[in-house]
Amino acid sequence: MKSRQDMEAIASNNNQGMGLYIHIPFCVSKCMYCDFLSFEGLGAGIHEQYVRALTKELRQTAEWQANLKQHNTATGSSVVLPRIDTVYIGGGTPTALSSPLLCEILQEVQRFNLAYGVEITLEMNPITNPLSALADYARIGVNRLSIGLQAWQDLFLRGLRRAHTSAEFIETMQAARDAGINNINVDLMFGLPLQSLWHWRESITQVVAHSPAHISAYSLTPAEDTPLWDAMAAGKINLPCESTDRAMYHDAIKMLGAAGYEHYELSNFAKPGRESRHNIDCWIREPYLGLGLGAHSFDGERRWRNASDMGRYLDVWGASGEGEETCIREDVEVLSRRDAMAETMFLGLRMIKGVSTQKFFQDFGQQLTDCYGQELEMLVAKGLIVCTPERVALTPLGMDLANQVFEVFL
Repeated sequence: MKSRQDMEAIASNNNQGMGLYIHIPFCVSKCMYCDFLSFEGLGAGIHEQYVRALTKELRQTAEWQANLKQHNTATGSSVVLPRIDTVYIGGGTPTALSSPLLCEILQEVQRFNLAYGVEITLEMNPITNPLSALADYARIGVNRLSIGLQAWQDLFLRGLRRAHTSAEFIETMQAARDAGINNINVDLMFGLPLQSLWHWRESITQVVAHSPAHISAYSLTPAEDTPLWDAMAAGKINLPCESTDRAMYHDAIKMLGAAGYEHYELSNFAKPGRESRHNIDCWIREPYLGLGLGAHSFDGERRWRNASDMGRYLDVWGASGEGEETCIREDVEVLSRRDAMAETMFLGLRMIKGVSTQKFFQDFGQQLTDCYGQELEMLVAKGLIVCTPERVALTPLGMDLANQVFEVFL
């Protein structure tokens, strides 16, 4: 499937807008818990090759978008090409690239049919690029940053193999604001080895003192084939017990709520109007197109990803490649009606407001209770969800046991 056809598929299924995700698979150093598609220690040469390939993919996709728009205008087609309303540049650590290379990518983004007020998010870790470059990023369109802090205490940062300190986080926050970027998310992680409730509360207190617009608070989840997993298997590292992990989560809800952050998704908190639009679109199953190594896409009816092998990606999109994307589309999954319903439930229930019964009926032509009546009754009886005529949502207990709820719909 080529990007032009992807655009057409998205257009036929959605007239409201679409997201664009761009993957940068490089890090200064790889954290011990990370199982994302990323590489550490690669030199400037491979960075440059990747950016050449990625900018070619971006440029050709933008051209297909423009040509499709012109074709539809000329032929009077009723299919309206969605504009890009969110752009998310993630990784890896995008700012592991040199500033000139990252600016090249950002320039290519401007070729797309961007909606007015488009949200353009750049993931970064503190001090992974000259702070002076933030002004350049803002000038080219970045209006939201997602900064990976994870913990306030340098002891834990070193233990996680994070390549920064809390002091450098403070510098980065100030530099972002000096550059005019005030919509800033900060990632925090709880349930770390040796982390106590006191440590976690200090992390929240210190981050709140710097007043970011958005805070993501995640529980550390060990993943196979990571140094953390291996260390746990060898008995070298232990995580806090389940009760402590849940106490940390409850502290986050209480403390961030008191500080004026709305708990709008299981792991996300925002000041009014500062919710992550890109992530919300993913949770409510809006379409998005992923470009770059291993990037995932969704057109409303199918999901797929780009190849995750660097050699294949560079062969297709490198200097001699012709951009025949058909050969790097992998894991294409055509969703059945039942699949789409299930996704609507287990993704939508991540949102604190839950799943709208009216929207479910609009999408599928059936009442939610007709499709999942027994499941809903069982979950209500266990105190895991609350059902009203308007919506279905998790209870506080359901938030603690969310995976058990989601499994019911799989």
